Amino acid sequence: MTTRSGFIEASVARASLPPMNTPRGVWLDDLTRQEAISRFDGNTVVVIPVASGGPDLPHLPLKTATVIARALGQKLLERLAIVMAAVVDADSIRQRNMLGQILAARLDGLRSLGARRLAILDVGPSHDTPFDIAGDVLFLRACDRSDPDEYITSCMMALDPRSVRMSLLPAGSRSDAFGGERGMSGEVDAIAAALVSRWPNLG
Repeated sequence: MTTRSGFIEASVARASLPPMNTPRGVWLDDLTRQEAISRFDGNTVVVIPVASGGPDLPHLPLKTATVIARALGQKLLERLAIVMAAVVDADSIRQRNMLGQILAARLDGLRSLGARRLAILDVGPSHDTPFDIAGDVLFLRACDRSDPDEYITSCMMALDPRSVRMSLLPAGSRSDAFGGERGMSGEVDAIAAALVSRWPNLG
């Protein structure tokens, strides 16, 4: 029989345990302005994900690149003590030359909060959108693969399977959720390694 005191002791013990899979990093928009300033004062790395859709695939929704960018960002901050800025949706910018200006403004805004370690993560199978990045900003790429259509389809099967129009998949498609999970895991490993290589105290 469990006593009342035993129940209380067990409840306290459970409450004192750290939550599983506690992220080491955080999304910028979850912080207050002062919390962001305090983090940046400690040389925290800030990553800005840029999502571009790439090929127009009939079986995938318009949100595909943004969903993948957000997922990669979440996996990264679970691995490293970084700050992930809000995803920049490149496809929503009609004038492509405006993307560079928008990113420059984002970077300036982060610098005004004290951020000094900055990175841009270009997420999407299409990397033909030109924008100039200052030399102090680390530039990273994801989804840069020889089979981009199969890969991003596999990612969406893993992240949001109900959004994939399975009846519209091309004949002979080899896309599957497991391949998406494995591919994203590899992406996160490579991106994390590049960040730690640039800023070793992240590891």
